[in-house]
Amino acid sequence: MDVLMIVNIIVSLGVLLGGYCMVKYAKSAIDYSIGFRTKRAMSSEEAWHFANDRCGRIWSIIGIVSFVFTIVSVFLAEGDTSGAVVQLAILLFQIAAIIVSIVMTECQLKRKFSDDSK
Repeated sequence: MDVLMIVNIIVSLGVLLGGYCMVKYAKSAIDYSIGFRTKRAMSSEEAWHFANDRCGRIWSIIGIVSFVFTIVSVFLAEGDTSGAVVQLAILLFQIAAIIVSIVMTECQLKRKFSDDSK
């Protein structure tokens, strides 16, 4: 097995697990050890629930999609060079999607909860 494929499987399952945990803990009180832990998300119970539910669902989708793409790419992209390029593209997709989901959740928190405090 290619090293990039193993990394992609680990990252996609990790993101899926992280998303599951965020959704699971979205209904609980603010937790300082797990969840979407930014200053804005931890400013209130409502912001905590919103951020963990939103980002957790996005991460779950990212994890599932990237895991499926990783497994499918093994069968479609044969050969050392093309397989490595596809796996690298999947890894870059995962990283970009995670960053975008965090920024998007922070922007939604700012928009939704900054107006309430005024």
